[in-house]
Amino acid sequence: MPPATHQLVEFLLADEAQAADAARLLSESAAWREALELARAWKVTPQFSARIQSLGCELPAADTKTLKREFLKVYAQSASRASKAIVAIAALQKAKVAVVAFKGIASMAVLYRDPKRRTIGDADLLISRDDLTAALACLEASGFTRRGAETLEQYLQFVDHAPRFAGNKAIALYGEDGTEIDLHWEIAGSGLRVDRVLERARTAPLMGSNVPVVDSKDGFLLTVHHAIREDLGIENVCRDLLDAGLWCHHLRETGELEGAIARAVQCGRAVPALAVTSILGNYDDRSTAAQAVKLLRAATSAAEHKSAALLTELFYYQMGNGPIGKDVLYLVHTRPWRQIVKGLGSDWSGYLQSMQSMEKQMNEEMPLHERALQLAKSIPGLRTLRLARELARVKYRESKGTGSA
Repeated sequence: MPPATHQLVEFLLADEAQAADAARLLSESAAWREALELARAWKVTPQFSARIQSLGCELPAADTKTLKREFLKVYAQSASRASKAIVAIAALQKAKVAVVAFKGIASMAVLYRDPKRRTIGDADLLISRDDLTAALACLEASGFTRRGAETLEQYLQFVDHAPRFAGNKAIALYGEDGTEIDLHWEIAGSGLRVDRVLERARTAPLMGSNVPVVDSKDGFLLTVHHAIREDLGIENVCRDLLDAGLWCHHLRETGELEGAIARAVQCGRAVPALAVTSILGNYDDRSTAAQAVKLLRAATSAAEHKSAALLTELFYYQMGNGPIGKDVLYLVHTRPWRQIVKGLGSDWSGYLQSMQSMEKQMNEEMPLHERALQLAKSIPGLRTLRLARELARVKYRESKGTGSA
């Protein structure tokens, strides 16, 4: 990856002194425009802008103008999406469906408290599986519909057997303006029970409404969970890292940091939490995330320390060499293949139809022979395979979220 990648990460995540050094290097190499483009791609334009202001950085006039235009654009988009999500949540509550917002909406409401400071692409809502039919009917009546030609039953079978979901079960619904609601009913890979997450929900003010959001400890763990689902590639997890750092700070301020660490251990997700906080602590050793590292290391074993270190190494490897590619995980773990084979066996045509529909929505349509060729080309060296295998082991851990967490 280009040098601006490393400088931008330091600019966003490091302490003020290191961030100022990164800003100086960006100026000396005339790389502010490149950093701006990366921030846009990583969906962190608001945080990028805020850091520029806090450090008093001076950008070239053209770049300043471009940044202002991009900031206003993403603010308008995020505010509109948040507003539509609030309407959807209110409709669900009126229909007596227990619902809680997590990821983007929760971070926006609790950590940033303003749609100006955090982008969202969709609204992630969590409900009970028992309420799925009622929730879908409610949201469809509110103007949100799902895409794809397959039946709902075929889609649900596809979700059960699709490696892409990595333990999460969700359905995307779209408003007429393109607003997206991702309706989740299972977050198995997180180790958290849906019923307990719903029970612990709280409310937070957002755009004049009180929105049901996840408990802060759950918010932290679900952010960590998403970073692992996105394979710790900086282009997809920069926002998660920023959120995780703020969740740590918020948890310390509310006296819940030790409780969050205990919950991470209880639900079997201490290793991902240690990896994410270690990355943050490496950039700022006086941050609350660095304090969380000490607490997590004290609560975990040497084997868990080693696993977290491999995940941390994977983050830096990808930042230097580019993403390993999701196909590599198929080479180092049997679960994706077992899921696919089971899905094809239960409903071959329905599974393929759902897969093609998903690929179309993700702009990832590809003939089977090209996908096989891509997989062959993606085979990396032995060390990279070792890192990918550790990621797959953690990512596909058979955690059903059935414990007390």
